[in-house]
This record gives sequence, structure tokens and C-alpha cells, in this order.
Amino acid sequence: MAAAIVSRLVGALSALLWPLWRCLPDPFRFKAYSWLARRYRTAGMGFGVQALPFGLVSKGCMAPRYEADCMRFVAKHTSIPVPHVLDVIEFDRSLFAKYGSCGLILMTRLDGEPLTRWISRHVIRAPGQKELLDQLDACLARGDSEGLVPIMAELEKTPHPTLDVSDAGPLLQDLRDAFKQLRSIPPPASPSICSASGGPLRCIRTGSQEFIGPFNEPQEFKDAIFALANSLHFAHRMPVLRRLAEPVNAKQHRVWFTHADLAARNVLVKDGRLSGIVDWEFAGWYPEYWELVSMEWQMVREPLAHAFWDAVGLFGPEPYQEELALEWALLCCSGDTALFDDSGDEIMVSCPRVKREVYSSVGLDSCT
Repeated sequence: MAAAIVSRLVGALSALLWPLWRCLPDPFRFKAYSWLARRYRTAGMGFGVQALPFGLVSKGCMAPRYEADCMRFVAKHTSIPVPHVLDVIEFDRSLFAKYGSCGLILMTRLDGEPLTRWISRHVIRAPGQKELLDQLDACLARGDSEGLVPIMAELEKTPHPTLDVSDAGPLLQDLRDAFKQLRSIPPPASPSICSASGGPLRCIRTGSQEFIGPFNEPQEFKDAIFALANSLHFAHRMPVLRRLAEPVNAKQHRVWFTHADLAARNVLVKDGRLSGIVDWEFAGWYPEYWELVSMEWQMVREPLAHAFWDAVGLFGPEPYQEELALEWALLCCSGDTALFDDSGDEIMVSCPRVKREVYSSVGLDSCT
């Protein structure tokens, strides 16, 4: 009984003092949170993310208010477990060198392990494969490049690992339910392609141009992404890109609220259930295919991650083939993601998940 009374008193005191604390100047609060991070330093939880005492997390980022708005929006409109935002500090970009970030978000910490770790514990390997991988790690640790060759040759002879999802039913359903909720949120009328607050999008594809939009309708967004392709360096590619764009532009795509950075590290799992989705810094209202194309680029050479998301089935069989083909081609010709070989010639990479016929229809049979 006494413990319950004390707990209520602490809660009431916190509710009274926290608004007063947030009235203090941003630099003062920023330094206080930074001191806590140094004082209670733990293993990093990801880029710019630091665990603090009292079940809190601080995240230094480039656009803290943008991400905080997205998390609050998702918390308001769905039951998806996201961190509860407690404080947001955002500095002018000119102060980046002084503070090492453009601000931070203070939020609650969610329990669970990253989906990457869950996948690694559910891998089925051929007999002897784990021992070969251990030998490979040992060679890398001691810098034995000659010893790598025979080990890798033996690994090539073994079957590819597979993923055991036999006990993953509840987790898979949790993810289906989560994204059903996101897709059920009514989109804004105009602009329809925008941030959670109706402003510009912080799009992962824009390179040095951090924000784009907002856009009145999906076609304006498609045109803006297409325009990022460097027509000066890749002029001879533009006719092919336009042919790839034709079937995509001909479709009327729905608008869904999209995470847009759904790497396995951003999905948390506890006791076989979804315990959180984090890192909403690129979220917003996008055409329906954008979740998939942003995921595919992050799952290059990750067949086990593909196997997991195929089991979830968010998009159906062979989804958005034309959209994937176009976006991968645009990535190879746009800003920081443009690809060149050792001689300086550009490379246009085909998406491994796209059927060959999609490329051959526009004369791209020789795509890498």
C-alpha cells in the first residue's frame, strides 16, 4: 500500500516538474542529456542512439522534430509499439559543428532484440558450415588473406542457409496487423505526398537535397524522383529510364503512410512477438510501392531477410515489378547512389527480385 502511494506521488511530481524542465533553454537540456549519455555510457544501440538510465533513450539526428512528429502520428493513429517522445531539441544547421548533431530526441526505450538477431538465431545451416564460418572469422581477425581462399572454396560447395519460421506465426501476424493499420489511416487530400505534419518529405533518396515536396498527387512525386537522375552524366541512359517509367506513370497508385526505412535493425522482437518499430526519420505519405522499393535496396545480398519478409507477405507474390525495376535503375543514376566500375564507367544494376521480362521489354537484357 505504501509503495503504491509513493509511486503515485512520484508520478504526480514528475508530471508537475517535467513541463518546467522543458521550459529551460535548449542548449542547457542538450548538455544535460549529453552528460547522462557520457556518465552512463553503454554499448551503442545504433547510429546516434544512446541508452540512458530510467528506461530512456536519446537519439542525435539531423531532423529531430520531423522524426518525433512521425512517431507521435503513428502512436495517435495506430497501436504499433513506437517510442514515446518526451523531449525534442532542434538546433539551426549552422550549429552542427558545435553540437555534433542538429539536435536530439529524448524518448522511452522499447524492449526487445533487433530482427537481425532474431533471424540469425533461426538460420538453418548445412552440417559443417558453421565451423567453416568460424574459421573464416578467425582468418579475418588475424589478417590471413591466403587462408581465406580454401575456406571460401569449401563454403561455395555447401547449400545456402535457410530460415526456420516454423515458430514465427505470432510475429508474422503482428507485422501484418501493424502495416494494415498504417495503410488504413486516411491519407490527406492535398498535398497527398508529404510528411506526417503535411510538410516536405525527408526522403532517403534525395542525397544532398534532404527535403522534397510536398506534392499534390503521386505523379508529382514520381516526376521529382525521376528528375534526380543525372541527365548530364547519364544522358545515354535517359531513353531507357523513360521507357521503364512509362508503365509506372500509367498506374494510379494509392497513398499509404510509409516507414520508408524498414531495415531489420529497426524492427524489435521480444518473446516471439513484435515489440517495437523504431527509426521513423524518413516516414511519411508515399505512393503504395515506396515501402517495398526502400526495403529492397537495403536487402541486397540478404536472402534470409528476403525469406523473412516473404513469409510476412506484406506485398503479395512478385509485387510492384515495374516499380522496382525503375527505382533500381534510377538509384544507379542518382546523386550519391550512382554506381561506377573501376574504369569510371557507370553501372546499371538490375533488381534481383524483378523478372527478366520486365527488363527485356525495354532493351535491358545486358543489365548487370
